[in-house]
Amino acid sequence: MNSKSKYAILLISSVLVVYAIIGGMLGRVSAQNGSYQQLSIFMEVLSRIQNDYVDDPSVKNAVDGAIRGLVENVDPYGGYLSAKDVAFYKNYDPFKTPGIGVILAKPPRLGYPVVISTIPGGPAAKAGLNPGDIIESIDGVTTREMNLVQVHGILSNPVGKPASLSIIKSRRSEPDTINVPREITQPPSIDAKILENNIAYVKIPYVAPGKTAEVRRQLDALLKKGATNVVLDLRYTAGGDDKEAVQLANLFLDSGTITYLQGQKFPKETFSANAKELLTKAPVAVLVNQATAGAAEIVAGAIEDNHRGQIVGVKTFGSGSVQKLIPLDDGSALLISVAKYFTPAGKEIQDVDPQDSGIKPTVEIRQTLEETVEPDDQDAQPPTKDQPNKEEDRQLNRAIEILKDPSKISATKKAA
Repeated sequence: MNSKSKYAILLISSVLVVYAIIGGMLGRVSAQNGSYQQLSIFMEVLSRIQNDYVDDPSVKNAVDGAIRGLVENVDPYGGYLSAKDVAFYKNYDPFKTPGIGVILAKPPRLGYPVVISTIPGGPAAKAGLNPGDIIESIDGVTTREMNLVQVHGILSNPVGKPASLSIIKSRRSEPDTINVPREITQPPSIDAKILENNIAYVKIPYVAPGKTAEVRRQLDALLKKGATNVVLDLRYTAGGDDKEAVQLANLFLDSGTITYLQGQKFPKETFSANAKELLTKAPVAVLVNQATAGAAEIVAGAIEDNHRGQIVGVKTFGSGSVQKLIPLDDGSALLISVAKYFTPAGKEIQDVDPQDSGIKPTVEIRQTLEETVEPDDQDAQPPTKDQPNKEEDRQLNRAIEILKDPSKISATKKAA
């Protein structure tokens, strides 16, 4: 047997093993759904490449590419991690690891990481990055073949040297080059104050561990000063800690389901409100937009489905899953989503179809210059994160109107 034949057998055998393992975990490989037929086609393609390609292909690169494509096509939040990636992932903390202070997603249809939100006060926010910005390359290296762990890894190193980002902004044909310092981002503070008509306003930029206690303390102080209604601003609030989100929602709920987790092989895990953790039964309105993602969506979904308050703004991003790191023999690993978060009514926050993902507001209303994460959103103008402070904040004003007079909810829906 010549070396070429040996390579062909090794290549096909390797891919067979990989697909059998991953396909078994995902429950995709079955005669009923045609996976075996697809695998046969894939093997034929590999064989053609092995025999007809101008050079002898690298078996390792071919198999690595097959694994990467399989995982990331199925799970945009997953990835095939090298041993170096695994070490970074295990030690990553958004407020302890150097970086640029940005929350990212990688929609399959784009193929590149897109900014969901920037952390207030962080390097990305100061550099002018906005929701919807696409990071085409970092330091001259394309991000198209990187998973999100690898993107954050390259954004964190080398420390002290600014990251040179090629950014594609909405409605611009040519990318911009932006240099962003690599540094540790501090957790943003909560903004709490009393607005007109004794309405307490609480803005939570990031649902980090410990923020519920901070919200409890500050909101309780406002309630004692005479606040009788609450506006919870979760616009641009992305990422965060899921358990903290459950505790945050519990401040406004004395009973019922807050959220639940479930997956193909992950037993249903329900998170219910604890009456002892309730802070207030005051009427509440929650502000959301396309840059509301992750933990904040758990809060919004819980308040909406428990009929505890009104959700005002535009549909949220749709990100809510739990990842599991599965080590492989060579030190690499698979990072895959094993469960998704559902609202109390049973809606997937992160649906397979992006159009069905996210929390739909009870009262939909856009800003004059609406922030957007979706580049294909033709109704939205280029995102401006500081817009609510520069012009009339239509979403906040409508929330205030609703709290002052709940009968305006139906009229708002028609007007929006």
